[in-house]
Amino acid sequence: MIMGQGRRGEQRGIALISILLVVVIATVLSVSMIRHQNLIIHQVRNGLQMSQASQYALGGEELARQILWQDLADTGPVDYLTEKWAAPNMLFEFEDGEVNIQIIDLHSRLNINSLLAAGPVGQVSRARFAALLAVVGLDASYLDRLVDWIDADGAVNQMGAEDYEYLGLDRPYRAANQPMTEISELRLIVDMNAESFAALEPYLCALPTAGAPINVNTADAAVLQSLAPGLTPGLVDQLIGVRDGNGGFETVTEFLQSPYLAGLGVPEAGLGVQSAFFEVRVRARYLDRYGYLTSVIERNTATGVLRVVYRNVSRRIAVPEPELMETPNV
Repeated sequence: MIMGQGRRGEQRGIALISILLVVVIATVLSVSMIRHQNLIIHQVRNGLQMSQASQYALGGEELARQILWQDLADTGPVDYLTEKWAAPNMLFEFEDGEVNIQIIDLHSRLNINSLLAAGPVGQVSRARFAALLAVVGLDASYLDRLVDWIDADGAVNQMGAEDYEYLGLDRPYRAANQPMTEISELRLIVDMNAESFAALEPYLCALPTAGAPINVNTADAAVLQSLAPGLTPGLVDQLIGVRDGNGGFETVTEFLQSPYLAGLGVPEAGLGVQSAFFEVRVRARYLDRYGYLTSVIERNTATGVLRVVYRNVSRRIAVPEPELMETPNV
């Protein structure tokens, strides 16, 4: 009788241990499922927030398009730095977020692809690029190397470089032999280090139109100084002061008649007072997520039609102190 009771007690103990083991396994599985579910919820929420931030960034691009359209409608085709689009940083606030926009006139820079333009524009563009290299303190050989990079032939200029030089590098590649589509291609030029690129990048652009003129109303000091050998930093500073104080020049002729340019023989080729290409930099925030967008927009100066030429969502954008703007109603 006592032995039977002992066996039943052992069986009850084994059953209890089995039940506890099942409870432990169920608890572990439940905790694991809850953690996995929470992870999925966080991933979905983060994805939705990032998607919303990206949509805000696209909305910022559309706001910039409206601003540029309204500028042409209100002030005509002449562009200058005191117009609303040229504000250094515009801030638009929305529900649970905001959009920072900066619009940069790409005609304020030297167009690299103009080095291939035919006739006087190409000749003047090459001379201005050589002068810009001197202004920023870089070697003159970059001109020949850049021309060799974008021209269609394999002939090597005096200080240039073609496929032979590039294929001999540790990581070989060929010269593009076509116009540039993005200014970062400069880093592929032989001996173009980070310091040299940083010195040149603010003054250059890569536009699809080789003959795109420099807008004398928006060009900064270094670009203006490259227009003629006799333009000293002092003369350029005075010229910019008069230009910005008077709201810009209405025509290139008015610009060339400035007393600060007297006797310098600044060529008229490749200059203008209208702009068709703009770079739009957008930083959008939704809750604690950020979206970035850099776009190149072309505006038809006759019809006002705008089209997006280029988009880059990988570039992180640092913006200056914002100026709160009202959302345009166009």
